[in-house]
Amino acid sequence: MAGTRRAVLGTTAGLLLAGLGYRAWERGIFAGENGPAYAPWKDWRGTPGEGPRRPLHAAILAANPHDTQPWLFRISEDRIVIMADRTRRLGSLDPFGREMQVGLGCAIENLAIAARAFGLGAKSVPVEGRLTAPPGDAPVTAALIELAPAAAPPNALFVAIPHRHTNRGPYRRDRAISPMRLRQFAQLVSSEDLRVAFVAEPGARRALGMLIVEATEQIIADPQMSADNARWFHAGRREIDKHRDGVTIATSGLSPAMIALAEMAPDVGARTADREWLAMTRDTQLGTAPVLGAILVRDRLDMVQAIEAGRAWQRLHLAATVAGLAAQPLNQPVEIADRDRVLGKPEHLATTLAKLAGMPGWDPIFVFRMGVPLRPAGLSPRRPLRAVVCA
Repeated sequence: MAGTRRAVLGTTAGLLLAGLGYRAWERGIFAGENGPAYAPWKDWRGTPGEGPRRPLHAAILAANPHDTQPWLFRISEDRIVIMADRTRRLGSLDPFGREMQVGLGCAIENLAIAARAFGLGAKSVPVEGRLTAPPGDAPVTAALIELAPAAAPPNALFVAIPHRHTNRGPYRRDRAISPMRLRQFAQLVSSEDLRVAFVAEPGARRALGMLIVEATEQIIADPQMSADNARWFHAGRREIDKHRDGVTIATSGLSPAMIALAEMAPDVGARTADREWLAMTRDTQLGTAPVLGAILVRDRLDMVQAIEAGRAWQRLHLAATVAGLAAQPLNQPVEIADRDRVLGKPEHLATTLAKLAGMPGWDPIFVFRMGVPLRPAGLSPRRPLRAVVCA
């Protein structure tokens, strides 16, 4: 009888370990940041024989909303057409396609930086107009990139392209960013129609943080916004390899141990995920950030200004990477402002945000945090270049 019990226990333990092993395999715990979903981060320089296609390897590594990668490219010998793939928009989180347009600007900036390093000048000619809701699903041209031979050595921003990642984890509370550094960042991206404001004073930073928390609470209380947010979260490795986009557990900002536990655990429901996101935003992301910031323009729904805001954010994030700093978008207040405009409600969050940034009368288009990271950020999955180049 004792032998039988030992046999049964041994069989049960074996089945449990086998089940855990399968779960770990299915969720990609053993694979790490390897495989086709992460290959673009290694192949980002392309090859010399690719001609005008070559800088697109860097373009597809650009920052973009929720890692939706909302771009399509059409290439000719001396021109690249950048189009918005509007099937990849965020729905009620981005009813005008403003965040999509900002993401396209980020791709243009990476493309221009890489093109110069490869001996090509890249002049961006954004399409003029105004973003409208709903934007529709058909692809639409966002900008033309005119290419011409140009000699320029690779610079620090180019080298930083594969190292720039959204870091949603904790930042070091004991490490501030010097005012001089922030002024340099502001000078790097400011223009006649665009300003960046950094909020480091504790009282103002707390007030802006409360605004971001309020916006997050409004998003998770709105069933449609909550559902549109959840659509772009991918958990298991099979799902990541299938879509090669979206926010993943590995990029959520958790510690390595918590990532492993979360990947082994059953998937949580939408309400639980929303509560965890709110807590992460309030306690970790805002609770540890020494600096919050905002990019402001004259009109956030102007197509050209939204492109320029994206280029500014990409340039700023690359410069922060060069300086050993981490950064993360916290765009919830602007997402609520867009949602309120669609619903015909007063946009009090946008107005309050502009005042907190010290720029009343300007239109906030992008909100972020910056600091010294406590740990490196995980890689985001990326679609291959062949998936986003049109014939």
